[in-house]
Amino acid sequence: MRFFLAIGIFFLLASSTFGQDGSNTYWGTQLETSYTYRLPKGWKANGKLYTRIFWAKDAQAREENSKTAPAMDVIRFSLAIAKNHSPFFSYGMGYLIGGEREYGGAFIRENRLFQQVTFSQLLKGRSRFAQQIRLEERFLENGNRLRLRLKFTYELPLQGNNLDPKEWYLLGEYEAMMNLRRQDEQSTFFSDNRFQLNFGRYTQKLKKIEYGVGYYLTDISKVADKEKFWFIRFALFLN
Repeated sequence: MRFFLAIGIFFLLASSTFGQDGSNTYWGTQLETSYTYRLPKGWKANGKLYTRIFWAKDAQAREENSKTAPAMDVIRFSLAIAKNHSPFFSYGMGYLIGGEREYGGAFIRENRLFQQVTFSQLLKGRSRFAQQIRLEERFLENGNRLRLRLKFTYELPLQGNNLDPKEWYLLGEYEAMMNLRRQDEQSTFFSDNRFQLNFGRYTQKLKKIEYGVGYYLTDISKVADKEKFWFIRFALFLN
């Protein structure tokens, strides 16, 4: 009950900021798919492809951004390997390639290396809480970045105490991002706060489908306005 209350308060507060001056709000969609292949000795390999397109913006956005909303397109593909050291701890690394086109501008390509550790635990034998720490080395056409990501997820089966095939579950996610190597003195240390609320279905053994809504709050710089992104999410996971 506390989890649902916290989620409701968050969306209420986020929605109340739409009309504030000095911020732009964008709406779009995110599609993603992922395939995981089990390897010997507790290792696994994962490939992930996702795209995100923002196709509309707040009518009160700044005039210099124009009255229409050129799409901001994001597409990325990653390959990773990870080892389950125990049911509650894993570590891994990977490589990502992709890029984004910001509102009619040039497409900025990116290569990325990342390393991560994940901790998880069962709460009252039913829900699962996980924390992930990821370090990213980003190589972009307009400069290199070093970023730390902290992600917290909460998964709750909605039918019974365990998640079984053909059953639904609720997944909440919060992620904070920090710039460890800032582009200039105007860049912020805390760059992003990201929230997601998803409903998923365990369609059959080792396959999941998720539907949800996401909200990203981004600080462009210490002196620039914030940007807010809302999107509808659809994901398919194959194991």
